[in-house]
Amino acid sequence: MHVLVTGATGFVGFHAALRLRAEGHRVRALVRSHAKGEGVLGPLGLGPDDLVEGDMTDERAVELATRGCDSVIHAAAAVSVTTGQTDFSANLRGTQVVMGRALDEGLHAVFISSVTAIFDPNRPATEDSPLVRGRTHYGRSKAECDAWVRNRQAEGAAAAIVYPPGVVGPDDPGFSESVKAYRSFLRGTLRSEGGNQMLDARDLAALLTRMVEERICGRVVAAGHYFNWDEFTALLEGVTGARIPRISAPGWALRLLGRAMDGASQLTGKPMPMTGEGLEIATRFPRMQDSPQVAELNLAWRSAEETVRDLFAWFVSAGRLPASAVPKLGAPKEPSSPMARTETSG
Repeated sequence: MHVLVTGATGFVGFHAALRLRAEGHRVRALVRSHAKGEGVLGPLGLGPDDLVEGDMTDERAVELATRGCDSVIHAAAAVSVTTGQTDFSANLRGTQVVMGRALDEGLHAVFISSVTAIFDPNRPATEDSPLVRGRTHYGRSKAECDAWVRNRQAEGAAAAIVYPPGVVGPDDPGFSESVKAYRSFLRGTLRSEGGNQMLDARDLAALLTRMVEERICGRVVAAGHYFNWDEFTALLEGVTGARIPRISAPGWALRLLGRAMDGASQLTGKPMPMTGEGLEIATRFPRMQDSPQVAELNLAWRSAEETVRDLFAWFVSAGRLPASAVPKLGAPKEPSSPMARTETSG
């Protein structure tokens, strides 16, 4: 198959491209910079002819990028749940342009949504969950994108929506927030209600690959693994050997603190360590379950221990964390993945 991947120089898109290439599929990438595209995707075997330069809102570039493709994975988006960024209007416009072009041409298209679009603390997030209005500009933008794709689905378009939780794992070209957070967790986690739901980027990529191969439509929750904060801290300490301090506070106090940081961010224009939405998710998110399609596609998630081990080993090999911070992992080994080689050679 010939698959267009948007956001291929980002975390989810990179792993989708990597898995598609490993399965023998041809990949085209819409990139904002040819130089960056060649640097990140060249090691995967993508050449200049596989890269189309342009933004996801650029109709002409998207038209060129979709030409001759069988399917589209739309992973590009402006993402933030921890900063004061307020303008995410490009997310909806980009979704309309990319998904709209693909679906109008009769292609199969997969949209990567966000759990913030369906997060309701009073009930589990499932593929049938209604959309909600998030507290942040980012959360609201993802819900708007999701609603637009759902409307196309209702019209009979060959579209799929995937809901992953926090996506983590090694080899992140852009050092995204969800990955960066794990390095921060070594400085402290919570002792409170709630917990952390995580999915390995490589497993999400396997799901996306199977979905385009089988032309799966509808909505799919890819839940991964859930840990309450005690279990999560024990996981990190067991894998890394680090001693991690905890912030002990009731959930309501942390949520109040998050709302206060939202106000401070609006007044100062400066990013805060966390947002109200981020702390509400951390302290109130109900455990997610995989949609039936995950089992029907014969997919099984790798263990959380493997994900965390590979992530912190990559941190060290990529020079983003000293080996002394993760004593149980020992000295960094020779990098084996294309992304690790790119990091360490640069």
